[in-house]
Formats: sequence, structure tokens, C-alpha cells
Amino acid sequence: MPWTSFAWALSGLGLIGVPLTAGFISKWTLLLALSGEEKWFLAGGLLLSSILAVIYVWKVVEVLYFGEPSEKVQQAKEAPISMLIPTYGLIAVMFVFGCWTDYSLGIAQQAAEMLLQEVVK
Repeated sequence: MPWTSFAWALSGLGLIGVPLTAGFISKWTLLLALSGEEKWFLAGGLLLSSILAVIYVWKVVEVLYFGEPSEKVQQAKEAPISMLIPTYGLIAVMFVFGCWTDYSLGIAQQAAEMLLQEVVK
């Protein structure tokens, strides 16, 4: 299942928080907020979560691309195009929002301001 495997590997980049992905933007924003509030323990936890994501994503990539496939795995068929199109569409969105952050961060900022106004009332 080369196309499905490649999609999983690309999605893993977002889970890890690699630059140019939406996962990076969200983790970077959280890290900036935590460091601004001097919440170093939580910032360390965020960094630890990225390291753990590298480990578990790499384990799957290692099996997908460097392991010997079993007979059962060799019999697997590629996912249908009706599943691959939306999968790669979501991956494209992950990269778009990782590069073009004005829209998503603007909406998040508006939502946070609205929530904070409700809390103050």
C-alpha cells in the first residue's frame, strides 16, 4: 500500500510538529504562550510530546519502509482512490495551514478573545 503508507508518513510529520505543517504552528504557538507565562514544566511536557511522536511515528515508518513484509502484508491491496483523495486533501490542508497561518491563527485569536470576554463577565 505505497500511497497509503506515504500518506501516513506525511501525516506523521504534522503529529511530530515539523515546520511547514499545521502541527508545527500549533505547537509553536503553545510553546510561545507557555514560555511567556513562564510555565516551563508545561513547555517541557509539550517538547516531550513531540519527542514521543518522533519515536512512535518512526517505528511505523521503519516497519513500512525498512522491514520485511509478511505474506499477509504482501496480500494487502492499496486503498481505493475514493479514500486516497480525501486523505491527501487533508494532508494538503495540513501543509497549507502550516505555511499560511494568518487565517487559522486569526480565527483562533478571535475565539480566544470571545471566550475571555465571557469569562470576565
